[in-house]
Amino acid sequence: MANYSVWLLEASSITVSGGKSLSGVTQGDGSHLVGETIRLDTDDWIESFISDVGSDTSFDDNDGNQRLDGAQTIDGVDYASGTGVEAEYRITLRHPATGETWDAVGYNVKNSSPAYATIEGLSFVGPPGAFPPVGVDLVVDAAFEGPGSFGQPPIEADALASPICFTRGTLIATPRGQRPIETLAPGDLVCTADEGAVPIRWIGHQRFDGAALADNPKLWPVHIRAGALGLNLPAVDLVLSRQHRVLVRSRIAERMFGAAEVLVPAVKLIDLPGIDLVVEPEVAEYWHFLLDDHHVVFSNGAPTESLFTGKEALKAVSPEARDEIRLLFPQIGDPDFVPKTARPTPPNGKHIARLVSRHTKNGKDVLTTA
Repeated sequence: MANYSVWLLEASSITVSGGKSLSGVTQGDGSHLVGETIRLDTDDWIESFISDVGSDTSFDDNDGNQRLDGAQTIDGVDYASGTGVEAEYRITLRHPATGETWDAVGYNVKNSSPAYATIEGLSFVGPPGAFPPVGVDLVVDAAFEGPGSFGQPPIEADALASPICFTRGTLIATPRGQRPIETLAPGDLVCTADEGAVPIRWIGHQRFDGAALADNPKLWPVHIRAGALGLNLPAVDLVLSRQHRVLVRSRIAERMFGAAEVLVPAVKLIDLPGIDLVVEPEVAEYWHFLLDDHHVVFSNGAPTESLFTGKEALKAVSPEARDEIRLLFPQIGDPDFVPKTARPTPPNGKHIARLVSRHTKNGKDVLTTA
């Protein structure tokens, strides 16, 4: 069985010209939309979790193996785990002023008769953040039955766009299994590399719009593609804030720093294959959670850090959040307080650059078993 997720904008957040809807008499091939305009009214993307009992990871039309992985609410309707879903059609949209185009697929929950009678939203083909702008009337130039049938190629789930954000949908390892970080709360247990399950003491998040991100490149996130760290990790693409530290485990690290495992800011790894800085994203949302101590936790399977209580690290949260954290951990206000990191951190950027360079030159993963 294969598990993957598909991000969609729900139909209620999309306006079609001429009083039409994404659904329609001929909606099986989307031809009723050609010549119309489609406007995205919000950027409130939701993540749909899917399992495929046939073990393929493409989101296709006429694939009876695709099922909702867990009960989910889509466009205001509750659906049971195991409900069939498919990509009913593919359409091409064009920005009338710039000529830029996007490919989208109609997300269909197969809960009606006929099974293709509704479209609950649209998903877009492309890398993280590759969504059309909100509030623009985009022209539908073409429509096709498919994908994955009627002569149309399949679309791999990881080829579908996802929001640029730290964690909405990022899976954190807990004793109850992988849980999206936005579902966690203080008191919930998360798995750590050293002490097993420990409780969250504080959790918060910040959201930055396009204007804020354009003004401050230091807010741009880092995109780590599946497998870029080694050991097939992360298991799926992971997006982190620049200074969020990732565990590096290798003999090269041990030779350089006397420790086989060190923590390195994500931005320092962008020279590695599959790790990139996301330039001028439309939105970024960063979640943080704090444990009693600094720990290595697991995000999309990859070892990363929990929030650190050092002065520089706490600059990543809002002033209000810092005040709240100081109430929970009054010792951090002590001038003699020296927080302890879960793993050593290389002393400066030059040392980290040499670490990355040596891994690249020798073709070695930064996360190895030995």
